[in-house]
Amino acid sequence: MNPTTRVIFGKRNIIDTEIGIFNRASKSIDTCMTYTRPSLAVSLRPIRDAFLAAKKKGVRLRYITEINHHNFEDCKVLLSIVHELRHLDGVKTNFMISEGEYLAPLVQDKSEAIASEHIYSDTTQIVEHGHCIFDTLWSKSIPAEERIKQILDGAVPRETKIVNNQDEIMKHIIHLSEVSSGLSVVSNQGHMKLTYNGFLELFMKILEKQRRGETKGIRWIMRIEKDSVNVVKKFLRLGVEIRHVKNLAPINFAVSKHGLIATVEEKNGGGIVQNLLASNEGSYIKHFSSMFEQLWKEGIDARYRIKDIEEKVGIAEIEIIRNPVDSIARGWDMVRSARKEVNIMFSSTNALKRQIEMGALSLFKKASERQNVGVRILLPSSDKSDQLIEQTRSKVPKIDIRTVSTSLETKITIILVDSKKCLILELQDDKQNTSYDAVGLSTYSISPTIVSSYLAVFESFWRQAELFEKMKEVEKLQKDFINMAAHELRNPIQPIIGFSELLYPKIVNPEQRRLLDEVMLNARRLERLAIIMLDVTRIENNSLVLTKEIVDIGKVVRDIVESYNRKLEENAKKLLVIHDGMKSINTTVDKVRMTQVICNILDNAVSFSHEGKIRVILKKEEQDGQTFLIIGVKDMGRGIDQEISSKLFTKFVSKSDMGTGLGLFISKGIVEAHGGKIWAENNADRGATFSFSLPLKT
Repeated sequence: MNPTTRVIFGKRNIIDTEIGIFNRASKSIDTCMTYTRPSLAVSLRPIRDAFLAAKKKGVRLRYITEINHHNFEDCKVLLSIVHELRHLDGVKTNFMISEGEYLAPLVQDKSEAIASEHIYSDTTQIVEHGHCIFDTLWSKSIPAEERIKQILDGAVPRETKIVNNQDEIMKHIIHLSEVSSGLSVVSNQGHMKLTYNGFLELFMKILEKQRRGETKGIRWIMRIEKDSVNVVKKFLRLGVEIRHVKNLAPINFAVSKHGLIATVEEKNGGGIVQNLLASNEGSYIKHFSSMFEQLWKEGIDARYRIKDIEEKVGIAEIEIIRNPVDSIARGWDMVRSARKEVNIMFSSTNALKRQIEMGALSLFKKASERQNVGVRILLPSSDKSDQLIEQTRSKVPKIDIRTVSTSLETKITIILVDSKKCLILELQDDKQNTSYDAVGLSTYSISPTIVSSYLAVFESFWRQAELFEKMKEVEKLQKDFINMAAHELRNPIQPIIGFSELLYPKIVNPEQRRLLDEVMLNARRLERLAIIMLDVTRIENNSLVLTKEIVDIGKVVRDIVESYNRKLEENAKKLLVIHDGMKSINTTVDKVRMTQVICNILDNAVSFSHEGKIRVILKKEEQDGQTFLIIGVKDMGRGIDQEISSKLFTKFVSKSDMGTGLGLFISKGIVEAHGGKIWAENNADRGATFSFSLPLKT
């Protein structure tokens, strides 16, 4: 009989062909199936009998599948039917081969059913190719006993992944629905319609098990509107519990104790989702389960919601308030109605100031003292915040008010009352004198989800404010210590230097003179450190005193350049400092401090340059109608490291092993005290340019 390869149609014919292969086999039958197939070998009597008959006559039976929670029980039975059963993660192919025949479905069926079209072949090349594929998969698989032990011990690998392959997406949807003893779903109406059209059979199995008392059934949360009533009614009739929640996050998910699938895709009809988050990790399952339970508590029974829709009863949970007068009146009414707590996070210091001018402190005092309401206020830190806090506490002693870092400043004011109501006021223009002119749109809500979300935001900022207050205390102690240390260092340093200089001419011994030189050198180093520490303290306390005079800044720069070139020549460095641009210009500055700034920048340029020219450039620029003198130092060094570029002018920032990392911070303080700005950038070719501006009187 000639070898043939043909397509077999019809499930009955396919089962007969499969049984025929078992009957004709004399040595071996190898089977590779997806995780949905073991149930067929166990539950379909003809196939099970064919396995057992082949085994009885000495045919060796090997079987590969993916063993999971879904087919766990079937695989334990299958383990007793075949000689060897093995597990392979994610196996996606179905076929069986004997020593001379091959059978496989043409189309992979996603459910536990026999495909209606199979390909059969007894052609030698096809059979050998099938054996080759099977042996490769067999070598990568693990014994079923090992996998079953993993499942029993709870050691199944935990993973979270994004799935965008259609077959994989189908597999995860089917798997979660079939293994779950109860399913919790949050979705929009599009996903509910998709489920009804494509996965109803899977859900029916869960509901059937629920009726037998084997599962907890299906709970579903969605926003129910007029156009979704019909599909919701269909699911209700099937036995699904459904609740309405008006404000849902834009995420659809299904979760059970076995796993989670989630997507943010909007489905308004049509095919399956394109991307899916799938996870069996406990932390994800716990988080989404907790989210579901919270929403479930806040939800409205679908039957009541449908009744409201059909009777045209509206449920106003969110209100947009466009009139600032109404918004502020609503906020004050909320505070008056408070029974337990009032939490307010102001958008700015001015926002609180405007409310104080309207009489808000009397409102807070009445709430905290007469109504015994806890009042907490958060305020962005600013130069005015301390004064406002003192004013508020003096008028309302029971109020709890904190400041947060300006980096956490928002553009909204949040008012939360008794964890039941919230009002969000948009800050439109903070420069306005009245709240009515400063406020834009507002949103009022009694939705538990929205209120709890904003309350969580407030609590987070409140904890940040507590840390911010502690940080300010630490910074104050640090500044006080540095100030004290700097003063205490200067007291003994001056006599050490003075007495050493008096003693120096009287010492003749060269070795003793060398030792005294070391003492004087280190004493002067300590003196410079003390001066730097005092400068830092003065800058941070805004107490830097400038002694201004009219100075020819061009001549100052020339003198500094000549001084640096002499030092470089003495040290045999292949560097040259060049004075470039304007040669003479008079301006009013503190000459000593300005020399300090230029020297700080030149010291850095010399430290990071080994050869070439360093240019000190002077020029005038017009900015916003004001004339500025720009002084720049351009070097040919290695440039500014990207790691420190954003914090270059802050304290203790340096890529050098020498120095304190305070020079640029002090330079910034001196320049800003003169009304100028300082900045730095890498050059296009090599090196960097440090520049600062000084305002010139016109």
